[in-house]
Amino acid sequence: MITIIGLGPGDADLITRQAWHILSEADVVYFRTGRHPVVAELPDSLIRHTFDDVYQSAEHFDEVYSRIAAGLINLAVDDDIIYAVPGNPFVGETTVMAVLRAAAEANLQVRIITGLSFIEPALAAVGIDALDGLQLFDAIELAALPYPPLSPDVPLLLGQVYSRLLA
Repeated sequence: MITIIGLGPGDADLITRQAWHILSEADVVYFRTGRHPVVAELPDSLIRHTFDDVYQSAEHFDEVYSRIAAGLINLAVDDDIIYAVPGNPFVGETTVMAVLRAAAEANLQVRIITGLSFIEPALAAVGIDALDGLQLFDAIELAALPYPPLSPDVPLLLGQVYSRLLA
């Protein structure tokens, strides 16, 4: 069994009670990245493993995601594991989709504990209702398009803006 937990958008006060409870009671957690404020707030007794080194050694993001997913599946074959990701597991988390596909092939169960994504705090900060026509795109995918399908008349929110160059 793989339990995938969303850590929320950053502030430890924004993690769900369910996620906090599971993480506080865990012995070992695998984090996509240790560069998230919630990681430092967890009990000192928790054994933390991160995949930050995979980002340094892989040449492309696709390789990073497939290596993380394969590693998690290998671990879950022998034991139940917890995998924690920033935000919500279903918002911009390519590793989660890769793990879901691989787990289905390996006949492993997956439990998802959702969390707030970056979207809700961003909308609150600018005072926009998402249902009033918000455009939501992955900046990496949008930057690769020769003619992005954007409307200048509707607010735009970009995810995955990880560098000044991409911005």
